Amino acid sequence: MLEVREILLMMAEETRRRGLPLPVSREALTSWAEGLGLARSGEVLLYTGALYQLTPYINAFVDYLERLEGSKASGFLLKAARRLKLTGLASAIAKPRVEDVEYSRRVLRAIVSLLRRAGVEVAYNPDVDGYSGVLLYDLGLDDVFKEHALKVYRALKDAGPSTIITVDPHTTHVLRNIYPKYIDGFDLTVKSYLEVLAEKGLRPDNIGGEWVIHDPCLYARPLGIIDQPRKLLRNAGIRILEPKRSGKMTYCCGGPLESIAPRLSKKIATRRIRELSTVSKNIVTLCPICYANLSRVSRDEKVRDIALVLTGDLI
Repeated sequence: MLEVREILLMMAEETRRRGLPLPVSREALTSWAEGLGLARSGEVLLYTGALYQLTPYINAFVDYLERLEGSKASGFLLKAARRLKLTGLASAIAKPRVEDVEYSRRVLRAIVSLLRRAGVEVAYNPDVDGYSGVLLYDLGLDDVFKEHALKVYRALKDAGPSTIITVDPHTTHVLRNIYPKYIDGFDLTVKSYLEVLAEKGLRPDNIGGEWVIHDPCLYARPLGIIDQPRKLLRNAGIRILEPKRSGKMTYCCGGPLESIAPRLSKKIATRRIRELSTVSKNIVTLCPICYANLSRVSRDEKVRDIALVLTGDLI
């Protein structure tokens, strides 16, 4: 069994030091926006929460943890990775695949493209964008989470927007539902880009085809974002297929358990992708964590993020 305490300490220390739970550079976090001509300030600010950018590094870290799971040396090796940070060992452990980094970059750029097509010009400030701290909250690191959340909120307030547009369910949920519980006077409006696109009545190009939809737990339950992605897919001429468990009764993808119990996470993901693939081999996801876990166990299934499906980027 993995030394969960060492994993949690590593994430907490990295977040306090860098603002991110893994040793990732600021350039890796913000370079996706280069060349898009996004203003740095405005009433509507895009805040990625860094999950799409972090997912390739999380994938690499989970692969390492899965190899360690069951090893008696896991505690020693994790402690070494945490304490010997200056040697670059931790960075080597979380070395992502180039194709995973490019995939996340394409998704974020597709989101900006969709917002522009809907007539929404968002600002993006690379100095303000960062990690929401959601994994710290999920794993019970309340003190570190509160400390980090305050930093994020102050940075967002200083940037001057009235509305924050988010790009994934975890960041949307933590900003909209959790931050107000920890931060007195929280007064930012937080909307998922899927909500904004649906409100604007975006009609993407006619993509066509059939896709089975996997609802993320957080969109489906605490956020109630169920109809919006379906409306957008139908507007793109896509026939939406529903798995046995969908909407509010959706089934977990296995995350964010992968950070502390990768083998169990893989079992859950395998069960879910079997359920989805009995309906269709084309699987559309709405969350970077869902994409990572389902694609990790996929074989001949095509798992794609909804932003890429709506823009016809199905490579």
